[in-house]
Amino acid sequence: MEKELTFGDFIKQRRESIGKSLRDFAVEIDIGSTYLFDIEKGNRPAPEKKLDTFIEALNITGDDLNTFYDLAGKTRNNHFHDIQDYIGKTDLARVALRTAKNKNLSDNRWREIISLMEKPPENE
Repeated sequence: MEKELTFGDFIKQRRESIGKSLRDFAVEIDIGSTYLFDIEKGNRPAPEKKLDTFIEALNITGDDLNTFYDLAGKTRNNHFHDIQDYIGKTDLARVALRTAKNKNLSDNRWREIISLMEKPPENE
């Protein structure tokens, strides 16, 4: 049985893929090496104030960026840093999410909705 990827695993894999030791990387992102070790072991949540620093130092882009934010959010009681402000500022996003929750939308239905959102807009 394969272990589910955690935020700490993701960070460690990315750090090692660029050839950085734990100590050197901790210095680069300005946190203690013990603190970084605890993050990588899953003993501490993703440090919200350092998320942008991790992204830049590990050159996280594309789909990996979504994975990074999802994994970070799971360590922070499902507080997803990258979308929290958008949900807070966009009334219809909250209405849509609450409607989906109340309807208990399936993954297939969500895929259909995402597919619609990814299409180029028609003349608005």
